[in-house]
Amino acid sequence: MFKIILKSIYIMDYSKLPYYVLFLLLFMIVNILSTWGQYVTLPYTDLTMWQAYKMAIPFVWLEWIILTFTISLEHKHQLFTPTHITFLLIIMQFASVLTINKYYLKKTIYTSDIIAFFIILLGFFISFLHLISKALNIPIPKSPTTKSNKNKSNKKNKPNNDK
Repeated sequence: MFKIILKSIYIMDYSKLPYYVLFLLLFMIVNILSTWGQYVTLPYTDLTMWQAYKMAIPFVWLEWIILTFTISLEHKHQLFTPTHITFLLIIMQFASVLTINKYYLKKTIYTSDIIAFFIILLGFFISFLHLISKALNIPIPKSPTTKSNKNKSNKKNKPNNDK
């Protein structure tokens, strides 16, 4: 199994590495902003709806601006499949919720929370590196986003002769 992991990392396309790093950094910032916007009002028990809204909305605006650029970067360079993005979203929000709970809300983080985080992280790497498929010699299909993007661009470029 360790040999398959090393082989998967070795044959990875490193020309996209700067885009992966930039995407992950921006995606992490977006998720921290999102989670912080959701949690910022929790310690204040006497807020009105309008006061809570005023505290949270700047996080939403900033998240929206950065997320637009982040998703555009991902689509342009076809870095992840939608499933991988979902995994990343779960991992990053899980980590930011644990961090906010520990340091901002002063809640106890249990060992089971940390173990669950690493299980989710392991699931992402198994999916991203196709470890099970490679171990069982199951063919790995091309990314579904690649096919759909090509079909969309072909439809845009073809003239409409249906009259």
